[in-house]
Amino acid sequence: MAKTTTDTVQEYKALREEILRGDIKPFYLLFGKEHYYIDEICKLLCDVVLPPEERDFGQLVYYGADVTANQVVSAARQFPMMVSRQLVVVKEAQMMKKVEDIGVYFEGIQPTTVLVVCYKTNNDPTKSGKNIDKRSTFYKNAKKVGVAFESNPIPDYRMARWIDGFVGEQGLRIAPDAAALLAESAGTDLQKIALAVDKLRKLLPEGRSQITVRDIEENVGMSRDYSAFELTKALSLKDAQKAFRIVHFFGDSPKRFPIQLTMAALSSHFLRLLRFHALLQAGTSRNEILTQLGINPYFAGEYDTALRNYPVKKTMRVIALLKEYDQRSKSNTRGEATDGDLLKELTAKILA
Repeated sequence: MAKTTTDTVQEYKALREEILRGDIKPFYLLFGKEHYYIDEICKLLCDVVLPPEERDFGQLVYYGADVTANQVVSAARQFPMMVSRQLVVVKEAQMMKKVEDIGVYFEGIQPTTVLVVCYKTNNDPTKSGKNIDKRSTFYKNAKKVGVAFESNPIPDYRMARWIDGFVGEQGLRIAPDAAALLAESAGTDLQKIALAVDKLRKLLPEGRSQITVRDIEENVGMSRDYSAFELTKALSLKDAQKAFRIVHFFGDSPKRFPIQLTMAALSSHFLRLLRFHALLQAGTSRNEILTQLGINPYFAGEYDTALRNYPVKKTMRVIALLKEYDQRSKSNTRGEATDGDLLKELTAKILA
């Protein structure tokens, strides 16, 4: 179904509405790097396919490490006992040796069975993880007989907007700077964000519906004063005093603020700034640029200042510096320099 990361949220919402309407397909292949939506759809099917009183008899849950494809197919082809239909769920299907062998089930689907296969690809770039091959017969037939939903990660530059929408669905509001801080705290881990929002919802004083930066600082454990978000802001505004205060703090807390994560945040910021320049040169309107880049209008003034402080050539120079220092942080070329030393040196060159 979803072909790009930008489609995942809309595809999920459409599939969720379809299931809630009672339009249940006989087979669901839920796969991808964003595990949150896989879990949410699986949970929804478990809630909807069978009423609570029938689940003891009609719901079977397997785990990929403990089951074979043949066992799954055999269970799916059984007739339901004492209930009108059965739900067979395979969680962590990526742990199966030959998950594609489930495809033989498509040759004789049991109309009274709903089979759900949850296949989670590793989203850690430092680790390998095999994904479902969309060129395979298994995937193509899965789409023909049921639903094949690919859950892709939300790009980091869209996370604050995603958080704003998600919080709104919970009947709450969140301040733009609070959304940005929460996005930095959790990265692109939607499950972590969902848990944090649920925690904040329960802790908000009665009668208050807006989540603030203070709420996040006090309850999620993320400080606005010392964060990559505040570092990018200080660099954008060329606030040298604040920038060096932050990198000094980072250098003293390398485990809490790994240099690679800081580099990634800075790279994302300056690459977005370069795209901003390119879109301006192409004649794109300012409001359209903000929309395309996922920038909340609340932060538009900061970007205006950054554009003045970092023209195209200087932005490209900063991106080259970030690439250089990222490589140095991962190799012996750093010499005896600590992560903190590298950050301080990098910051000085960016501000020069």
